Amino acid sequence: MRRIITNILIVTFSLIIAGHVTAQNPNNALLYSSQATLFGDQGSASDPVSIIMPGTAFKSGFGAFIDNPASMALHRRNFGEFGFSYRTVEEDAVFMGQQRLLDDSQRGISSAGFLYALPTDQGSLVFGAGYTQHSIYNRALAFRARNENSTITDMFKFDGSPYQDIAFNTFATDFGDEFEDWDESILRIGFDRYGDYLGMRQQGEIFQRGYSGEYSMFFATEFQENLMIGGSIGLLSGRYRYNRVFQEVDEFNDYNSTIIDSNDDGIGDTDIDNILLDDRVSSSFAGFRARAGILYKISDHFQAGASFTFPTTIEVNELFDANLRTTFNNGVEFSDFTDSEFSYKVKYPSRTSLGFGIVNLSGLSASLSADYVDYSKTRVDYGSSEFFEDELAENDFLESEFRSVWSFRGGISYDLSPDFSLRAGYSYLPGRFLNGNDDRSVYALGAGFSLSRNLRLEFAAQYTEWNEISAVYEYARYNYSSLPDNLPAMSFSSEDANRSAERIQILGTIKFSF
Repeated sequence: MRRIITNILIVTFSLIIAGHVTAQNPNNALLYSSQATLFGDQGSASDPVSIIMPGTAFKSGFGAFIDNPASMALHRRNFGEFGFSYRTVEEDAVFMGQQRLLDDSQRGISSAGFLYALPTDQGSLVFGAGYTQHSIYNRALAFRARNENSTITDMFKFDGSPYQDIAFNTFATDFGDEFEDWDESILRIGFDRYGDYLGMRQQGEIFQRGYSGEYSMFFATEFQENLMIGGSIGLLSGRYRYNRVFQEVDEFNDYNSTIIDSNDDGIGDTDIDNILLDDRVSSSFAGFRARAGILYKISDHFQAGASFTFPTTIEVNELFDANLRTTFNNGVEFSDFTDSEFSYKVKYPSRTSLGFGIVNLSGLSASLSADYVDYSKTRVDYGSSEFFEDELAENDFLESEFRSVWSFRGGISYDLSPDFSLRAGYSYLPGRFLNGNDDRSVYALGAGFSLSRNLRLEFAAQYTEWNEISAVYEYARYNYSSLPDNLPAMSFSSEDANRSAERIQILGTIKFSF
């Protein structure tokens, strides 16, 4: 039971985060689960102002308390806000030398909340509450190519694989030798030499959809003249869904023997035509998050700020299910199903933000922010001594392969009039792996205009691009040289895709003063 549950975690996470994982460690299945740390990550607040103008040292939008809660003391009027977002991702992927394009879109509420400024004789004192979305996970991958190196059934055959039983029950795998000592892919059986493989056409799609945000309360005050302090507490909450449809087809009828007994009469009568895997992982996660900040007005036009987000422990609950169907040359089909649940915790490291703001120099403003996170301090907790060795291995990997990262954001704003503003921004978001190749560049444009004295609309469009190499599936590779005297030695490898991703997010917010 221990190995089954552990490998469910191992393999399902290798599937879930395939779109985020660079393939520098494909031989160790356990390591892919470390990408669960994405769930605790914090991007910029998804309101049209804050996503361009970071609020570390600037009066930005409602979600700026995520950058620095002290900046909210710069607001002197009560207001409420409600926002929507639309996002689409398009990915150009090369798998086995073949190129495919796929896109996907999502929409939903990006922010909702209020800020109330208490009457004061001098300075300011504000508090507020609401929901702000700050991270999105949508990805889309399509592939179609002939593979003569490996088959996805190589992912099913090793002892402890969550697919092992359903693969055996549907003839996707069978015993590797006459003594029934080990499992083998059905596509590697029946040849003169162990492990020979003729190839299959592989095709499919992988979609990942999800979001993360906070239900928060914050306060800020001008503690002394020109010196603002603030804090926030909140519930980090989000959902994530992975769905993969993967098919292998014997397009040239290479497998045309009669090694499979499809009617259970003791006589082989057919062979494989195609194999279809449909697997899904649904995750929900939550955790408590707190932050504190300070902002100083150097002069009427210059400001500096800093904030600290405390380490966050999130709890992840996962549901995994998979359907496997094999179809034979004679039209007979076999199918089977498996599912499981798993819960664990991830301790996410602290974040330090530093910022500088330029305010209204002849209508021109600018905001700069640098955020520091030491990802190597991320830790997982599987919640049981039964998994102690796996937990230790995972945390050793995080410490050795993750790195500390500085990310940078900046934006400029120009007020054409008191009622109309234009904005533009750029962000550089480096990856967390020491040898990763998925650094991201983010470009943004936005505008805001007043409909009346108490009603204002804000819009922004954000474009993100990056390249990466990620695993489409991981599989067990046998060393057949030890046969027949000893069981084959096993190692892990992966089939990877080179992916170029472009994501567009459009945000709209209505802000009303009261």
